[in-house]
Amino acid sequence: MLPTITVELVQTECDAFDLENELIEEALRQLRTQFPHNTEAAHVFLKVVVLNQLYNTRINNIDVEPLARRIAGIGIDALLDQGSFVAVDRITICPPLKRYLSFASKFCSWHNPAAYPIYDRNARTCLWAYRKQDKFAKFQEQDLWVYADFCAAVTSFSSHYGLGRFNLKQLDKLLYRVGGQILQKAGTK
Repeated sequence: MLPTITVELVQTECDAFDLENELIEEALRQLRTQFPHNTEAAHVFLKVVVLNQLYNTRINNIDVEPLARRIAGIGIDALLDQGSFVAVDRITICPPLKRYLSFASKFCSWHNPAAYPIYDRNARTCLWAYRKQDKFAKFQEQDLWVYADFCAAVTSFSSHYGLGRFNLKQLDKLLYRVGGQILQKAGTK
């Protein structure tokens, strides 16, 4: 049985996340403040390296530089400001590199947390577990690998459980922590 999703649970998980990650979040905030734009490859490189390390996005070391150069060259700042999902897709689809959807969503969320929910294994696991238990929306597990569908699932999750008072960053914290607990209980984390 999964924990009951309540306003109190969201607040508890957000508080726990903040306590555990205070230094990480502040370091990322300062780096984003220092380098707010994504046009200089060296600045983007620093952001990719730090975000990869601190948010465990699992970018292969050999892919860090090409990915940073790609981001610096695709002009995504206006898309990030608009909250366009196209920004996530442009970062994710970077041939010949593998698809780094988790990184792309975290990079975009880091620049505009009000527009981009964070996709990762924990969030995907949490959404799928509650979808199976409570049937809060109609999607298949593989649908969560498409960022727009993942975002729709987050929106449905929020609506179903009456979490409209929480922003995406707070929902990210809930999905991350509860998803991690589900994975831990299953012995896969």
